[in-house]
Amino acid sequence: MMNDIGTGELLFNKKKQSIVLTLIVIFLLLAVLVFFYFFSFIPIEGESMENTIHDKQYCLVQRKCNTICRGDIVIVDVADENSKSSHDIVKRVIGLSGDKLIFMLSSDGRYVEIYICKKGENSFKRVNEPYIKEPMKSTANYNQVEVMQYDSKLTTYNLDTLDPETYNTVIKNTFIIPNGNVFFLGDNRNVSRDSRYYGTRPLTKVKYKVLSIIY
Repeated sequence: MMNDIGTGELLFNKKKQSIVLTLIVIFLLLAVLVFFYFFSFIPIEGESMENTIHDKQYCLVQRKCNTICRGDIVIVDVADENSKSSHDIVKRVIGLSGDKLIFMLSSDGRYVEIYICKKGENSFKRVNEPYIKEPMKSTANYNQVEVMQYDSKLTTYNLDTLDPETYNTVIKNTFIIPNGNVFFLGDNRNVSRDSRYYGTRPLTKVKYKVLSIIY
């Protein structure tokens, strides 16, 4: 009788362990599925995001990124609407829907600096960009934006009180980001094809947000 009880307990314990192991495996599989539903690892190609991200590095990215902020690094599809395949590039978000951007020559005319009037504000401020590899040269590609001549008074202008002539000059050189769109640039500005070339893209074309660089 005791042997029967011992054997029964042993079988019960083995069955219990088997159930626990099965539950652990199921939990791990679900965790992996959930992780890769929301996140992924993406290899980066090219030099346009140096020195932040280098060629052949991998990044941990977030899928279904509904919230995008200025300064976020994203992977965006810039393929034409009629294209059957995507063309994904990694860039940094500079401006959001309703923001106004001005690309203005530096005082010596060699470089271009970016000024932003954020949505809801009425004056321009220079964008602080410690992440760029080198200053943006005036000879870079600016197909989609105007480059304004140097104006030392730009940051003191109040758009609500400008005289009509000055207002027209500022607006003529202003890039206004359309509703629901983002404006993006590479950190290695002088070799990057970005919104200066492609224009803006809707948030629906932003496929991933970079969370960290793995290696």
